[in-house]
Amino acid sequence: MKLLALTFFFLISINTLSSTVAILDNGVDYTHQDLSNNIYRNIHELENGRDDDRNGYIDDILGWNFVKMNNEVFDFTREVYLTRKIERYYILRAKKSLGTISEEETKEYNELKKDKELKKKRSEFVSWMHGTHVAGIAANTDSLPEEISSSDIELVSITYLGSAEFGPALAPSFERINSNNVSEQKKHLKKYWISFLKWQLNKFKLGVDYAASKASVVNGSFGQSFEGIQSRIKSYYKKQFNEDLSDKVSFQQTKDFMEELIKESTKILKKHSNTLFIFSAGNKNNDSDIYIHFPSAIRLENSLSIGASFDYMEMAYFSNFGKKTVDIFAPGMAIKSTIPRQEYLRTNGTSQAAPFVSNIAVKALSQAKRLNIKLKINELKRIILETSLKLEDLKLKSVSEGIIFPERIYQAIRYLKKYTVSEAISKSKIKYPTKAVATKKLNTDGLLLELPTN
Repeated sequence: MKLLALTFFFLISINTLSSTVAILDNGVDYTHQDLSNNIYRNIHELENGRDDDRNGYIDDILGWNFVKMNNEVFDFTREVYLTRKIERYYILRAKKSLGTISEEETKEYNELKKDKELKKKRSEFVSWMHGTHVAGIAANTDSLPEEISSSDIELVSITYLGSAEFGPALAPSFERINSNNVSEQKKHLKKYWISFLKWQLNKFKLGVDYAASKASVVNGSFGQSFEGIQSRIKSYYKKQFNEDLSDKVSFQQTKDFMEELIKESTKILKKHSNTLFIFSAGNKNNDSDIYIHFPSAIRLENSLSIGASFDYMEMAYFSNFGKKTVDIFAPGMAIKSTIPRQEYLRTNGTSQAAPFVSNIAVKALSQAKRLNIKLKINELKRIILETSLKLEDLKLKSVSEGIIFPERIYQAIRYLKKYTVSEAISKSKIKYPTKAVATKKLNTDGLLLELPTN
């Protein structure tokens, strides 16, 4: 009995020294050789069919699945693979985005794009590997600050994305009503969009509240794009009225919807001031100040919106940007990371840039703990933004006007032992005035995958 008590105390002691990053995504293969040593385990819960820690989730030892509403955070039974056709599609898609695609390749790309079976397999592939790829970046134990060890980083998987058959992740569907009364039809459409908004907010709240109860950093490499909602608005309008809605009207309706979504979701994050939420900014090469992106457009002291850069040189060709709504850029091109079945893959995306920042943030929090520094989340955000590598081309593209600079962040935290936050930031920039960058530009070395929607 005494031995069990000592073991329990030891586990709690280890847990208090570590910092945890939650992955809100489509599941993490926690058996991967590069992840297994850093997986969070809920020591207050036993696999016994009971809610031992009384948090409302039975047997949530490794995390929770909000799609199936159980504790299976990864589906090991799925037979999904990266086929030659899938890989070829994404290579050609990247070339098209870069403007380097040939006429012959364009024809091939268009044929692959029309392939319905391939589209289904592409969707399955992304939903299978995305969370594990994100997790590998977020839990990367390379380039650790000298004060911490690899065991200081923990990873909790929260399955938040996916096709649900029941429960809070099941989106409401739209069905037209048979009526000739225009007023009734408009009320029907309005009622649907109210229910859709409530669904998104409820799902977001469940995921956020659970993640914040487990982690000091939450990574969300997903998003609801402006175009996605505008497309739905047009589609459902035509389904109900059998006529097209103009671009001007649909744009305004989309703007109204997205603004309300951001306003209400901001209230949800605001309740978790001790957790840093890091979201991908989107891959549409849009100005998200205009084309609002959810949830990355949330503006709070405990949230960050991350665009993608090519190394430390420039903004990635596909990345969203925004002087008010994208905080900072981080490497997101040809990022090699883990995928299920002990494999690896290079991909491009703001999905990869966000966990790059989450990894630095969780290392910084662990470093502060080791140095016995009380680092507030808003102070960490300030350090991340104000130590950025500023570039002239990014001056109007983000809040920070630059790309994340890890060495400056860790050095600023060391300086907090003696100096104020402002002084620590200033001195870290003096110590690290420049940053080594790549010498050549990447083109198609990484696959640009679709950013999952929520």
